[in-house]
Amino acid sequence: MQEIFVYIYNIAFLVLYLWVINVSEYAYKTTNNGIFYYVGLLYVTLIIDSTIAFSSDLLKVTNSNYQIDTKAFYLIRILAFIIGGICYVKLMSSMINKKPKILYYIPIFAVSLLNVAFVLNSYSEQNAGVLQRSTQDASILFLCIIYFCNTFKSDSKGKNSKKKYYDRAVILTAIFMTLSCLEGILFLFLNDLNQNSFVILTSYMRVIGFNEDLFSIILSLLIIWFAKREEEEANKNNLEILVQQKMNQYQSMLHEKENASEESQVVEFCNYYNMTKRESEILRLVLKGKKNQEIADELYISVGTVKTHIYSIYKKLAVDRRSQLMHVFMEYKEK
Repeated sequence: MQEIFVYIYNIAFLVLYLWVINVSEYAYKTTNNGIFYYVGLLYVTLIIDSTIAFSSDLLKVTNSNYQIDTKAFYLIRILAFIIGGICYVKLMSSMINKKPKILYYIPIFAVSLLNVAFVLNSYSEQNAGVLQRSTQDASILFLCIIYFCNTFKSDSKGKNSKKKYYDRAVILTAIFMTLSCLEGILFLFLNDLNQNSFVILTSYMRVIGFNEDLFSIILSLLIIWFAKREEEEANKNNLEILVQQKMNQYQSMLHEKENASEESQVVEFCNYYNMTKRESEILRLVLKGKKNQEIADELYISVGTVKTHIYSIYKKLAVDRRSQLMHVFMEYKEK
């Protein structure tokens, strides 16, 4: 029964993590927000770490004679934490829109070196596990503090519409990391006092990782919700852009058709009144509202020549003003 519980419990987390990776990947492609890229990488390391722990727990439960190489086990998990810690730094830097500084990586590598020392100095498996988890969570808590120090300094509240969601995620992380550190301190304290009942309880919490698992569930669901929300918003914006582009194309097409139709009407109008090629060119410009000097500049002729041709056009149309010329053309269009 115990092995079935361990199996289902760990498989459920792997499925949840895969869901987060899938949603984050799609959100990154849709929104091009680097945060989702680093979230996906972070959860890949979580899957690797969980798979290692899951395999170890399952082997212990199914095979009582199985002897695990404790040092190798913890060293591999430390390596997974380093990769995950780098993802945490990249993620935090994306949230505050800054390049990661060397300072941000110091707690990750310092804690990792400390954990290597714990493992190599032959601490008991029980104590090494608690120390490793608590110190790692303390480094993530330190990153949360760095995040808030940067956001308070830059006062980017109005610059980033998503800041409130980032703040809530970091606050949630800070709370659970603090609880996890306190849990580790409590375990070590009670263990030193040899209070067996409490040691058994906290040992159970250490094996199950209740506090961290609860945090993983809540954070994963929040990430999925946020990613879905950003996808919908991005899809809506993309749809609006696409519709606007289609409308612009349609209006441009109508404008081209109108211009082509009007041009053909001008040609017919000129042919109907037996105008010369030069008179037709000048008439087109007159209909566009061009003045004599503008017509002369465009056709590279003198203003006097323009006036002569316009006078000839007036005679053919039996008018003596431009307004009358426009009226004759509009009447012809309506026929």
